[in-house]
Amino acid sequence: MVEQGPRDGDRSDLQYDNEFWRFSLAVYEPVDVAEECLALQDALGLDVNVLLFCAWLGTRAFVLSRSEIESASRIVATWHDNVVRPLRSVRRQIKARFGSEFEDLRSRVKIMELEAEQIEQAMLFDYAQGIQSLRASTDHRDAIAGNVSEYIAMMSRPAQPGLDAPFLIRAARRLVQ
Repeated sequence: MVEQGPRDGDRSDLQYDNEFWRFSLAVYEPVDVAEECLALQDALGLDVNVLLFCAWLGTRAFVLSRSEIESASRIVATWHDNVVRPLRSVRRQIKARFGSEFEDLRSRVKIMELEAEQIEQAMLFDYAQGIQSLRASTDHRDAIAGNVSEYIAMMSRPAQPGLDAPFLIRAARRLVQ
């Protein structure tokens, strides 16, 4: 059975333009952050949106448990696996197989992929509304690094030393200073 979000199937009440989405746009803008996140995605199969979710809640000084991160991952897994990932694959295949011949189509697929990512983030934002009051850290810097590291450790089974996200952590910390 696939776990769904708090509103089981009805996504009409999701907030698409929310704090988490705006955080993600700001933190993901530097090229080094984007490259780092994509490298972790390719190396570990992690969901960049969940990684950003961990960082975002850290900026709010919320410390996530492994079970909360696993729940967040499960909530978006069906959407991510059946919508986001296939759109990404189509976009990459157009570029790899056809170069710039179908750039207009590739651009439209990229827009759809970004919209699908925004929906996934709205699902995560919705989930966050129920967990934010659980545990607050005294230091957002520790919470950001802890949440991000916990998700990377969770996804790197067996453990792969040296996998980390220093650029993401630094960028997230700069946004709250």
